Amino acid sequence: MSPCSKVPSLLLLLLAASVSSWPQGRPPSNTLSNRTFQIQGSLRREEGNQTVEMVRVDLKKLTGEVVSTSFTRSNGEFQFAGLSSGTYYLVIEEKGYEPIREAIEIINSSRLGVYLFLKRPLELGAPQPGHTVSARELTIPRKAREALEKGMGRLYDKKDPKGSLSFFQRAVTELPSYYEAYEQMGMANMFLGQTAEAEQAFRKSIEASENKYAAAYFRLASLFSDNRRYAEAEPVARQGLALDSSPWSGHFELARALLGLKRPDDAEKSAAQARTRKPDFPPLHLLLANIHIQKHDYPAIVEDLDTYLKLVPNGPMSEQARETREKVKGIMARAQNTPAAPTKP
Repeated sequence: MSPCSKVPSLLLLLLAASVSSWPQGRPPSNTLSNRTFQIQGSLRREEGNQTVEMVRVDLKKLTGEVVSTSFTRSNGEFQFAGLSSGTYYLVIEEKGYEPIREAIEIINSSRLGVYLFLKRPLELGAPQPGHTVSARELTIPRKAREALEKGMGRLYDKKDPKGSLSFFQRAVTELPSYYEAYEQMGMANMFLGQTAEAEQAFRKSIEASENKYAAAYFRLASLFSDNRRYAEAEPVARQGLALDSSPWSGHFELARALLGLKRPDDAEKSAAQARTRKPDFPPLHLLLANIHIQKHDYPAIVEDLDTYLKLVPNGPMSEQARETREKVKGIMARAQNTPAAPTKP
């Protein structure tokens, strides 16, 4: 038995990194509800990587309600404390820059090291990948929009996926081409364990968007990987990335599929793309650890788990991550102390 064979059975249990781990993902657990957590982050300008001082940062619920407001300090840092588990949005609207709306999920641990970047808007007439959805929001009927918002509130705030479905259905009745509503319908079905219904909803989202909604492709790829259908997940993730290569989630899902297909070198490249865009997403570092197990890269495994534990020091997977890290360190130490085999004459 090789040293590496002692690690995967433990570490692979950590990788529950599916679409339900995304922002707007799994309804947060009510356990430890008496504890509070914090969000700490830093704001920089994309050009020059310069920190930005005295910029307003709003923390909002999914419903749009402002929870708290902070202003960046001289080093660009901002902080929100006293938060319960749930999904929030960091919203920044700074004159001369594209607005920022970053989803942050708290599941029984604080979120530290959140990096946001102010981007100058593209010149008029230049293509803007991923902005199709925002542009069409102006044409969505009020009743359809309200139904979607109520459904998302029921799904994520009240943790009631079954109750959310009627609102999503109402939204698509008002607007049959409302592909965002079909996407959320798929999410609700995922939480209910209704895989076939979730797949149907994600496919309907793709169809209603005339095959132009990248997010639905990424959701579908994640569903496939969750069910070990990696050969189907890979082309679906690639289709989404062909539409829009900017979201970290697309590269993340492609990496998951490639890992499942035992192609660690390709998976590592996709995961690196995701890390560049979303370095503070904890499951990504578990994914990288699993990739590095397949590559037998022990120092990288330790580094991946160190990063994960820095982001989630007290999460549900943290203790197992620590145990796995120590086991890998032990394997490395024993390998260093093993004398070289004598050379045969």
